[in-house]
Amino acid sequence: MAPQARTSQSRALGLIVGACSVSSARSLFLSRNARGASSDNATSYRQPLHNFQNMQYYADFDVGGQEIAGIFDTGSFELLIRSTRCEHCAHPTPAYNHLLSKSYAENGTVTKHVFGSGPCVSVMGYETVSVGPDLHAKGQAFWEIMDHRIPVLDTAKFAAIVGIGPNFAYGNKEQTLLMSFGVDEFSVCLQKSSGSEGYLTWGPEKTDLVNKDYATAKVHGKHHWAAKLENVHFPHDAMTNETVLPCGAGQECSAIIDSGTSLIAAPTAALAALSQMIPPIAEDCSNLHELPVLRFVIDGNPLELPPQAYVMRVTGAALEANDVWDILFFKPKIRKLNMCMPAFMQIDMQSNHGPVWILGMPFFRFYHTTFDRKNEVMRFSVAGPDCAPRPYIRANALPSNKTESMLAVHSDVGAVLDVDLRALVPPSLSEMMDYKGKEGVYKFGADEFAL
Repeated sequence: MAPQARTSQSRALGLIVGACSVSSARSLFLSRNARGASSDNATSYRQPLHNFQNMQYYADFDVGGQEIAGIFDTGSFELLIRSTRCEHCAHPTPAYNHLLSKSYAENGTVTKHVFGSGPCVSVMGYETVSVGPDLHAKGQAFWEIMDHRIPVLDTAKFAAIVGIGPNFAYGNKEQTLLMSFGVDEFSVCLQKSSGSEGYLTWGPEKTDLVNKDYATAKVHGKHHWAAKLENVHFPHDAMTNETVLPCGAGQECSAIIDSGTSLIAAPTAALAALSQMIPPIAEDCSNLHELPVLRFVIDGNPLELPPQAYVMRVTGAALEANDVWDILFFKPKIRKLNMCMPAFMQIDMQSNHGPVWILGMPFFRFYHTTFDRKNEVMRFSVAGPDCAPRPYIRANALPSNKTESMLAVHSDVGAVLDVDLRALVPPSLSEMMDYKGKEGVYKFGADEFAL
């Protein structure tokens, strides 16, 4: 998932709700931040991420002594948890209950988070949050979901969205979980084979690789893991120097590297251009070996993804429902199961760095990605077996434009992934967001936030 917005109406609601206790909430905030969050991060912790339908990767963590399943989302920066306060919500996994916690402290501010899949109303509080044996944060700010219109939460394998973005939201004064843990560097990688797990490594990855073995991209902006994106294309015989490519010919784009989004999301116009470059995909995936690689440049680093990354076989979906199918760009004329199709979602949003793209879970299956808050960079290496980082090879140094060039690097590439669209997690971007014109600031209704 990715940038979140809050409406001014909900902020006003929060002021009304919290008016009777604003003094106590403020003193609580000050006392808890004076104590600080505890962290014993002497060694790195490799946390397995469980895989559900190749669309959701989640792990358990502790909130106030309660085990909660969450997706760890590089596209957002706050901690939201489905709560028992939402009496009419479906709870497919255990929800957080503040009445069962001895460490919960009230804040009372109510706000509205807006995601691409729908809004949710949440109330702020403070809790002790732990990941693994050594990462503990006392007095961590978090949001309890009291109501929502996010269909995936009704059946999801997770109850929490754990934001691990690099900074904090526009106008937000609370520490993020990364800050509270004292974690300046972490890595995410997903294994390629269908149903296999992924890994989130808190702290430096244990590897023999050196700086030259990585493709390093500088993070632009202060609030999301985003970098400059250029020259997105499928190589084909008709290409010339005059061919206009998405994010080419001097047009800068921004790519958010987002572990919380199931597919790749891109502007409608860019996907229309890509559709002219790629040959038809056989419904049974029988021509996968004939399809081109997807090439692009992130902050000067040529990268590519094979067809196994951008093609999916739909094995589960509500054929009569429109919400999930509508977000897909390459819509089949007839909806049916066990068919192969491009794994792209359309999302139209402008930033001061150009149109926004979301490189979601397919990217992490082929690139082990390290996020470095201290140096404000992302480092990409080839994802080897068991997600072991391997040296990055420049895409333009590979032998050809054929799919085999990428497969030669990824010997464990495997077959196309089977997916159930009912489990799809879209990015938390919305076509209703408009660029406001002020540096890095966006507008959603009467509210604004920064990329």
